[in-house]
Amino acid sequence: MIGWLMVVTVWLLSLMPLSVPMDSVQGGDKLGHLLAYFSMTFWFLHLAYNRWLVVSLFIIMGLVIEILQSLTGYRYFEWMDLLANTVGVLIACAVFLLAGLRLKFLLVK
Repeated sequence: MIGWLMVVTVWLLSLMPLSVPMDSVQGGDKLGHLLAYFSMTFWFLHLAYNRWLVVSLFIIMGLVIEILQSLTGYRYFEWMDLLANTVGVLIACAVFLLAGLRLKFLLVK
């Protein structure tokens, strides 16, 4: 339930008009993208059987949202947002895999 709440929140925040400037803190917008996609991906990697599907779907979700934003008239496509989303997904994947390898190593003694 928490994971789906994160996904719905990202969709809503991504497609609604902005009332507050997002770059009040330099790079804060991109950090927000990275953390949101990291959180969603890391959550769903723990639940999914096909983890590469989770990674692919969140990268595709970021692309679809950027395309939809360009169609709204009040938001726009931004390559750096897409990059921040993708980096968040890939970091979540790396942390998940490295943590799993570490846990396996500790349990095999």
